[in-house]
Amino acid sequence: MSINNEKYCFSIIGGDYRQIVVANELIRRGHNVKIFGLGNLGAHCTHAELFTSVDKAIDGGDVILLPLPVTRDNVNLLLASDPKAETIRLVELVRLASRYNCRAILGGMLPDDVCSLCEKEGVFIRDYYKSDDLQRKNALPSAEGSLMIAMEHTDITVKDMKALVCGYGRIGSLLASMLHKLGAHVTVASRRDETLCEISMDGYRAIRIGGSTEELGAAVDESDVIFNTVPYVILTSAVIGRVKSKPLYIEIASLPGGIDLSAARDADIRTVFAPSLPGKYSPKSAGKYIFETVSDILSERSINV
Repeated sequence: MSINNEKYCFSIIGGDYRQIVVANELIRRGHNVKIFGLGNLGAHCTHAELFTSVDKAIDGGDVILLPLPVTRDNVNLLLASDPKAETIRLVELVRLASRYNCRAILGGMLPDDVCSLCEKEGVFIRDYYKSDDLQRKNALPSAEGSLMIAMEHTDITVKDMKALVCGYGRIGSLLASMLHKLGAHVTVASRRDETLCEISMDGYRAIRIGGSTEELGAAVDESDVIFNTVPYVILTSAVIGRVKSKPLYIEIASLPGGIDLSAARDADIRTVFAPSLPGKYSPKSAGKYIFETVSDILSERSINV
């Protein structure tokens, strides 16, 4: 195939409205798009071919674009709700890609065993969520979405809210800044000394994760809302056991999350799970970010979209 002005066929499989944003941008650029597993969302992509068979959706496709995240159970592809669509196992999808000589599979948060199978089958695969640029861009809609959840589930304003942010990475630091600018009283928990120093320099109260159970428990107890971005349990039963209030806990991190769920239920702590916030609260922007990242990856393979 020639590099310049080449038109490709993209098989867009599963996901949410972000996939539709990518699909429409590809169509706008003159490429062919085949869609499977997006349910009624397919109606928002009028110039794409819609399929209820993943086999037919992949046949003839140059690139397979999978969602973010690709899966919830590490076995089956994450599909939009569609009673007419078949369930598709990730291993089956890889074998179809190999059978039809697809040039690339791109997806977000790909399981390691799927990547290993692709290597065995000779299929190029890339996890676009590992892009630092994409994660940085996604931090904004994730932080904004977290704030919206807090406002939807509390009866107080953000101004004067007592907020505990667990973790000070891309999302945590941006979220702390947004809360502070809106007048909230912000405490940030982290485990690293240099990060604790940074938190203090940025003007927030800093407490150590893995330090005093009493200190962390007190911070939870006095909080109206807890935002967690740490993907391992830090609010243990020992910490929760010190909590007498009933704060709102918003889980932003991936599994297993940051709180002992059994202890949280016993303490009557309200817990809201908030996966894929960019796709729920800012799908147009988030889809644009994915398209930009995918384009960069494909250009490395001489596939210019």
